Amino acid sequence: MDEQVEKYVKNFLRTMPSEDLYFEAIRDVVKDLIKEYIKKKINDNEEIKNEIVSVLELYLESKLKEYDSMARMTKITAELGLLSTPASIKDEAINELLKTFKKEIEEIIKKTF
Repeated sequence: MDEQVEKYVKNFLRTMPSEDLYFEAIRDVVKDLIKEYIKKKINDNEEIKNEIVSVLELYLESKLKEYDSMARMTKITAELGLLSTPASIKDEAINELLKTFKKEIEEIIKKTF
């Protein structure tokens, strides 16, 4: 009988959530409270709110320029690769390159229009 009780208690304790779960939940609650506090302070101060909007616009613009630069570098790299490719396999290389990036190019075109 003692073994059954001990086994039952062990199984019961195994099904209980660990303290890590509680600590994680508390961290999430505290993070939410901090977010609410910061949002309230931002909404109370119109100058800071406008400055945040301005900074975000600059950030997004710089990210767009970064992606544009990366796309241009990719294009230049592909052009250099094609220029250095022997004529005998150049057509095959172009077809493989187009097949590889066809889906990505179509997605970019769809997003643009």
